Amino acid sequence: MKGDLSPDTILVYVGSNPDDAIGENVIKLPFLRALGDAFAGARISWVAGLGPAQFDGPLKPLAGGLIDEFITDLHLSDNPLAVFGIRPPLAGRRFGLIIDTQHLPTRTLRLRRVPHECFVSPAWRYAFSDRKPPGGARDGGTLAERLLALAAAAAGRPLRPSHIAPLSEAWHGAARALLPGGPVYVGLAPGAGRQGTGKCWPLERFVALARDQSSKDRVPVFFLGPDEENWLADLRQGVPGAQFPEWERAGVPGPIKGPPLVVALARRLAVAVSNCSGTGHLLAAGGAPMVSLFASTDPAKFAPYTPDLTAIRAQDFGADGIEAIPLDAVVGAVDSRLAAPQSPV
Repeated sequence: MKGDLSPDTILVYVGSNPDDAIGENVIKLPFLRALGDAFAGARISWVAGLGPAQFDGPLKPLAGGLIDEFITDLHLSDNPLAVFGIRPPLAGRRFGLIIDTQHLPTRTLRLRRVPHECFVSPAWRYAFSDRKPPGGARDGGTLAERLLALAAAAAGRPLRPSHIAPLSEAWHGAARALLPGGPVYVGLAPGAGRQGTGKCWPLERFVALARDQSSKDRVPVFFLGPDEENWLADLRQGVPGAQFPEWERAGVPGPIKGPPLVVALARRLAVAVSNCSGTGHLLAAGGAPMVSLFASTDPAKFAPYTPDLTAIRAQDFGADGIEAIPLDAVVGAVDSRLAAPQSPV
């Protein structure tokens, strides 16, 4: 298919599993903004999975009105026999552009039966796709870059949206109240959504890193999710002077909370250190220069979408466990990040 594409409607299919991963959704934000820029005025229907969608819930302020419809009941079976079903999915509907973000051919073939003008899918190296990414790039890159390749295939040109997720002034005002100007703030995100998967650098090393930053007249700022509340008392005692803005909300309106607040707070940070986690992706989306720690996951695929990134792998220190990453390496990376020029926000 050649020529310019100007769809009035776009269907984005993410998957049929429940939509419950914050980090995986944050990775999709640049892709969403790229679609909005390339196809201004098009109505976007979003199929994130069965049940409530994160972009229609806790992540709604980050979507910035880019999604017009959430389809929460479309299930495409993995069974190959489902491809030969009599009725196509979403019977009676037609879309100018369908973007299939997943790779299972059975789901792709089912989705392709929905009437459309243009269909883009990475399944089987774009074998079922009407368009392919410009420049021949079909595989590889981080998850965010792979999604941008899909948008570029539809648009017929490379798309490089900013890594910064826009937010309204209410969020940034709350962030300024929690982290006022003056100090050099260093963000620390010691948790991860799945703590038993080898993603978490030892908590005592985050404490040692925080103490090192305090000794250099910088203010450690800890980001802890609900599952990490039990760390709060020990961290307060172990790092006097550290800040916990998500848990110290004096003067901040009740609705100003959750993942979008983390994104807003990231703008206040001089640098942030995170495991491979949803919080790390949120901090990158807010514009914080990142030091990201990896072991059981590969930064070549899972790194945050930001130009200001230092990725440290356990494998570079001779072992697969994240505890192989020494404190000195992270301290050095933080100091180097603070000395490096930052991308404009």
